[in-house]
Amino acid sequence: MSKIWSKDDTLWSFALYGTAVGAGTLFLPIQLGSAGAMVLIITALVAWPLTYWPHRALCQFILSSNTPAGVGITGAVSHYYGKKIGSLITALYFIAFFVVVLIYAVAITNSLTEQLAKQMTVTTGVRMLVSLAVVLVLNLIFLMGRHVTLKVMGFLVFPLIAYFLFLSLYLTGSWQPSLFSGEQLNLTPHTLHQVWLSIPVMVFAFSHTPIISTFAIDRREKFGDRAMDKCKKIMRVAYLVICLSVLFFVFSCLLAIPEGYITSAKEEGVTILSALAMMPAAPQWLAVSGIIVAIVAMSKSFLGTYFGVIEGASEMVKAGLHQVGVHKSRAFNRAMSIMLVSVVTFAVCCINPNAISMIYAISGPLIAMILFIMPTLSTYLIPALKPYRSIGSLITLIVGLLCVSVMFFG
Repeated sequence: MSKIWSKDDTLWSFALYGTAVGAGTLFLPIQLGSAGAMVLIITALVAWPLTYWPHRALCQFILSSNTPAGVGITGAVSHYYGKKIGSLITALYFIAFFVVVLIYAVAITNSLTEQLAKQMTVTTGVRMLVSLAVVLVLNLIFLMGRHVTLKVMGFLVFPLIAYFLFLSLYLTGSWQPSLFSGEQLNLTPHTLHQVWLSIPVMVFAFSHTPIISTFAIDRREKFGDRAMDKCKKIMRVAYLVICLSVLFFVFSCLLAIPEGYITSAKEEGVTILSALAMMPAAPQWLAVSGIIVAIVAMSKSFLGTYFGVIEGASEMVKAGLHQVGVHKSRAFNRAMSIMLVSVVTFAVCCINPNAISMIYAISGPLIAMILFIMPTLSTYLIPALKPYRSIGSLITLIVGLLCVSVMFFG
């Protein structure tokens, strides 16, 4: 049995699951609920292949590169395309996940101000104070150190997943099947347009790009040339469980929540749990727990992404200072990057751009460039990667291009 499936395989499946299922899961029902039932059904049909294919392609891209042990995606890009293109991809990687950090910070602030609005009038000054508190508290947790932060995040994974599963089952008693009947199921040009607009949100919700480098490196160190086969085996199982549980949660929410509340949540830039809390018939425990879980889930995802963002910002600060002939310590560069990222995050929280709009206008397309387009396009540009061409990689490339087109034409 151990040859077929080991304890190590199980641990990595949990790692992929815990990274993929989180705050992004809370935004997916908002977009799909406002897009219509037919869009949700189409998403359900393509969810597994469009989660498995791109992450598999990125894994192949990393493992096929002749790079030193411990080097991940940035090293692979530099190996295939040179340092200049490598630096460009690194910059895109930084921007994509910096925007993710901003989205979570804005959504946390919105969830808190939404609760404050029930007790008092939320003025610009109040929002600025809440924004400042959010940035300071999240930075305080981050500054406790990687080990402590990751331990806390790991501890939160299973309670969050358990809550999502419990809520999905609980809401089955409030399902309204009429929401999935009649004109809702017509395939029209408007439906196709909504499918197109929903691609970036789906990419955002199911993506867990940062952990793929760590996953690929770990498998290569342990299994050498057999690493890709091991990766694919774990990915197939993990992504099946991820897609089934996330889609069950999405379907359950959308069958139980009237469209008006979902539209309001989208306009306010909050998650599906806030939409549940808006319903007059929602029990008090659901309203309270929903807000708490939303904030915890988004904080967990914020911190998980923040590590990579700060590392990327530190490298950019270092490069910028070197260009003007200034050489500072690593601690100085890191402190400067934390300060700059925090100031921008605070300003964006105060401005309050719409979270869903940020996903399909910036974050989703940029993630698609790295996850969908770069590894699959490389199979046509780099002879060494030619064996990895397939119908799946071609479809992944096309979907990635559609996702990026939303940034320019959506």
